[in-house]
Amino acid sequence: MVEGACITNTASATYQFLGTGKSISYNATTCVCVGTPSVMLRKLASPSLQASGGTVTFCVSFSNKSLYMSAVNFVITDVIPANMAFAGWGDAWYIDAAMGTITQAYTLNGGLVWTSTGSPVVGTTAALRWVIPVLGIHQSGMACYLATVQ
Repeated sequence: MVEGACITNTASATYQFLGTGKSISYNATTCVCVGTPSVMLRKLASPSLQASGGTVTFCVSFSNKSLYMSAVNFVITDVIPANMAFAGWGDAWYIDAAMGTITQAYTLNGGLVWTSTGSPVVGTTAALRWVIPVLGIHQSGMACYLATVQ
């Protein structure tokens, strides 16, 4: 559904006059506008050319372009690419930090268990996750990590 679209709901009632066969109908209509978060993601690597043993910083930038709705419990997941290994967490921030703290987590078993304390062991392959409690209207941020080319 497109943000700002309206859903119309109509209720009807009919009254019949006894013995006359005549009736009167009444209708009441209301409209509900739809508001949805409109989240955009962009992923960058720096540097974009790296030798074996070198470190690359990956950053995922995110923004909510919605005019009406915040994204609640917004989750970003990123898998460390093949032939690379975790080298450390980078920055994680968003504009309206008063709405809560970004929680970083990782999994080494395909997402069965997520750990939000510490970091994966440097040199392992993992999936990483960031949970943003509330990404408000026209808010944005970024989540980064470092990986080493093997």
